[in-house]
Order: sequence, then C-alpha cells, then structure tokens
Amino acid sequence: MFDSTSIYLTIASVAIVVLLPLCSAYFRKLKKSRPYTGNEGIGMPAVSVIVSAFDNPELALLKIASILNQNYEGDFEVILIVDNEKVKEDYFKNQLETLPNRHRLKTTFVPDSSHYMGMQKLAVTLGVKAASFEWVLLTDCHTEPLSHNWLNTMVRNCYGKDIVMGYTTVAKDKFTVGKADATVSAYRLPILDKKEQRMDDFQRFERHLWQLYNLHHAENGIAYSTAGGNLMFKKSMFMKQKGYSGNLKYTFGEYEFLVNGFAQKDNVAVETHPDAWCARDKYTPHEFDLYHRCFQETRKHLERKWQHRLMVAIDQAVLHLSFPIVFAMFVYSLVTSHWIAAGITFISLPLGILLRELLAKKSFQRFCVNMKMKCVTPMELYLLWLHFIYLFKYLKADKTEFISHKFSYK
Repeated sequence: MFDSTSIYLTIASVAIVVLLPLCSAYFRKLKKSRPYTGNEGIGMPAVSVIVSAFDNPELALLKIASILNQNYEGDFEVILIVDNEKVKEDYFKNQLETLPNRHRLKTTFVPDSSHYMGMQKLAVTLGVKAASFEWVLLTDCHTEPLSHNWLNTMVRNCYGKDIVMGYTTVAKDKFTVGKADATVSAYRLPILDKKEQRMDDFQRFERHLWQLYNLHHAENGIAYSTAGGNLMFKKSMFMKQKGYSGNLKYTFGEYEFLVNGFAQKDNVAVETHPDAWCARDKYTPHEFDLYHRCFQETRKHLERKWQHRLMVAIDQAVLHLSFPIVFAMFVYSLVTSHWIAAGITFISLPLGILLRELLAKKSFQRFCVNMKMKCVTPMELYLLWLHFIYLFKYLKADKTEFISHKFSYK
C-alpha cells in the first residue's frame, strides 16, 4: 500500500540519494587551469626554489635535475638544504658537480648544534634567508615536478597574490616520476604484493581527497592547509611575519603552518593544471604512521580548523549514517508491508553510492589518480576509523615526541 508513511519513507530515500553525492569533496569542483602557452603577456619574476633535503640528500640528487632543467622564461636558482656532515663528503660534492645547469644550484647546510626548533622548519628558514629572489617555491627531496613547465605554470599565478598552492600526487614508483633515464630506473621498486598495493592505493586516495578539501578552501575562502611539496610564497611576507614564530617547537607542519598562518582572503592562488603537478614518494609504513600521529598535534594549532572539520564531518556523517538509516527504513517497510517504499528504499543506497562514485571517478580522471571505483567507498569509510586509530595513538603517546626536545610540552 502507498499511504503517508510510504511517502515519508520515499522522501527520506530520495534525500539520501541526493545527499550522498552532494555531501562529498568530489562534488565541489575546482576551477580548471588553462595550459601554459609561453605567450601570456606577463613578465616572469625571478624565483628561488628551495629543496629541503637534510634528511635524505642522496634522494635529492635523483630529483633535483628535473628542477635544474626547467624551461623557465625568467631567472631562477635552486637552493639545496643538506646536513652539515654531507656537505663535507667528497663523493657528495662530486655528484653535485655532475648536475645539469650547476651554476643555478646553491647549497647550504643545517648546523649540527641547532636543537631549538624543528629541523624541517629550520631547513626551510635557512633556505628562505639564503634566497636571492622575492618569490620562493618550496619543495623537498621526496617530491619531484612532473613537467619541465612546472615553474612557468606555477609562477604565472603570482601577480596580485602572496601564496600559490599546487597539486601533488603520490608516485607509483619511488624514484621514477616521469623518468626514462637508465640510471634512475635502476632504483625501481620490486613488484608489490596485494597488501602493499592496497596501501599504495590508499595513500594516493587519501592525499587526493584531502587536497580537494584544502584547494576548495583556498579557492572559496581562506586557505586552511596544504599537502606540501609544491608551495610558492613571498620571501618578504615570510620575513615580515617572522616565519614559523609561535610554532617553532613542533617537529612537523612546515607546509601546514605556512599556509594557515599567512593565508588571507584573496591572497592565495590555486594552480591545478597538470604541468604544475608534483609527485611525492610513497610513504613507508613507518613514515605513514609517524605523519598521521604528528598531524594530530599539528592540527590542534591551526587556525580556522572548525570550518574545515565541519565540512569533513558533514561529508563523513552523511556517508556513514546512510547505511544504518537505509537499513532501518528497509526493515520497517518490510515489517509494515509498505512494499513500494521497501523497493525504493532498497535501491536508494546503491544509487546514492553510485552517483558519489561517478563524481569520484570524474575527479580521479582529471587528476590522473589510478583508482578502482569499487575501492572508493570502502576507503572513504575507512578514513573515519583511521582518524580514531591515530587519535588513540596520539593520546597514548608521549607528547614530547611531537616537539623539538629542547622545549617542554605544555
């Protein structure tokens, strides 16, 4: 029979079908960037590219050639930050001399005695101070640009802005981002088993999803955070606002604190064209665990966190609550013999999930994220439980683990 109860159940089912795709990061479209043509009618300012590599300088040697070989129309320099001991090694010096366009490369080091701030932030601060030019493009030894027009595409956004945020993905191969070089290919990872492949897919999925949120905030309000590895900003702004002043003691968050602290309304540009993309090496299980535990500390000290968390919470709530709500409505329809409502309720959840996954597929295709659609919903459901897992680990951890050891935790 079809009475008022059936109407209410049908309305609720239709609402779920509509809300599932609407309340998702995939529905909030990012502006499309046009390709760089080389005839933009603007002068390209000089740029200092900072590569933080104090923790793995050997890896930086494999990546930095793609930066030195950029087809940039203006002047640029590359500042490599390494640890003090590495600078003294003859082998490392010889390797630096073999790099292309060596005249563009400057090297500075992190002093051994620097224990009063997070080493990542210290490396960035030293690089910014060593920069010869006003615009600074920050990356690291784990990240590599995917195009020779990376600098051109990023820098074209700098006029009238103070910060430019780019997109980064997770590399499929540890040392083979867009490379065919025989030397680099010798470092290919072995074939992954199914468990490792699922881990890699999840890293790629998670990074993409959080960037959709972060880039949306930057385009439609005040930027909240960034995934890192592809961030440009003004040196004068960094120095005027005293860089990482106020959060020096936190071990991580060098990209997040920059965007969160310096972003204002309309002073951030977002560049999403493929020529501006970078790829980050996959996290090892230890790195993945450490990053998520440390981010629980970092996020506590970011401004505008509740606006960001509210959007994520609504999206997650709609997804998770849809399952028990639809199940309850379906059972109720069967028990009360509302057969039409039962049929509509039965198809509402699969239909809503399908629409959500179609939007996800479109987003993945745009950003070249190789992901099976059947994995999207399980991974998105897992995100909430992953958050609780690392929140629990963070609460159990010694909080001094997340700060420079010379500081006391309060």
